[in-house]
Amino acid sequence: MGLACSNIRLLTLTARKADCEYGISVDSMRKMALTREQSALAREYNSKLQTKSIAYYNNGQYNKINYNYLMGYGANYTAITSGTKPLKDENSMILTDYKGQVVMSADYASAITSVLGSSAMDSQGRGGTFSTDKIPAMLAELIPGYTEEQFQTVINGDSVSTSYDANGVQTITGESTGNTTTIDNSDKTTSLIQQLVDFYYPIFQAAAANGWTTEYNNEMKSNENYVSDALVSGSFQLATVNEEGNYDPDTSLTYYITSGMVESRTDSDVREEITAWYEAEKARISEKEDWIDIDMDNLSTELEAINTEIQSVKSLIDDAISSVFDWGS
Repeated sequence: MGLACSNIRLLTLTARKADCEYGISVDSMRKMALTREQSALAREYNSKLQTKSIAYYNNGQYNKINYNYLMGYGANYTAITSGTKPLKDENSMILTDYKGQVVMSADYASAITSVLGSSAMDSQGRGGTFSTDKIPAMLAELIPGYTEEQFQTVINGDSVSTSYDANGVQTITGESTGNTTTIDNSDKTTSLIQQLVDFYYPIFQAAAANGWTTEYNNEMKSNENYVSDALVSGSFQLATVNEEGNYDPDTSLTYYITSGMVESRTDSDVREEITAWYEAEKARISEKEDWIDIDMDNLSTELEAINTEIQSVKSLIDDAISSVFDWGS
């Protein structure tokens, strides 16, 4: 009976020993996986620290490049004529995607399709080339208060003839010729339209020559860093539009940074945020590693005890077998 019980005990200990050895093996593989995760984390951290943002300088601070700065605020032309919002200094610099198509806002796309028809834009939000003769009509659709003929006149290099009747003329002209007088507003109107043409025309001219897209509008609305990140990655590109509506060659992002049109920066706040993320991830991995070490220690201690017990049981079995043979002799 003692021999049978000892054999059962030996089998149980052997099975548990195998479980402990398997557990230690699994923990070793988990530690190796954590080492690889730690290495990957360090690479990602260093990569994030090298990440640049594309910015512009306004009101004493650097701001990340956004669509409105590069391409205007749609029909809100006071940003152009009155300088109420930050805008680029170089009108011929526009935003395109990696295919060279002009990135158009919903307002710009609406002006195009109002003139060309809804079929001008496909289901992906992209449109093809069109005649530059259509641009004055598109600008009139985009900007209320001005006509296609007025835009065409200024584009042709001529002055727009406008006037209006004014009351209280002595406060306007210093002269009194009755209750009303006609004020020639041609110079002011022409100047305002010229500012609008200078800003908007390169955008629509490039779209006419290279095609256009609204595919990225949702991403740009939901992510304020989208334009800056896309410029860094190459998904978006800056282009300089020439007189034919084509893009000047050899104008990479480096060109615009070197020429001072945009800035490439590493924001200190972002660095602090990245470092905090890195430290949190390191702590998470370290916590896992500590748990594995404790488990391995426990399994090793148990394995050592099992080996000792196995030797003891084997000794009992050997003694039992020996006593049987001795009794027989």
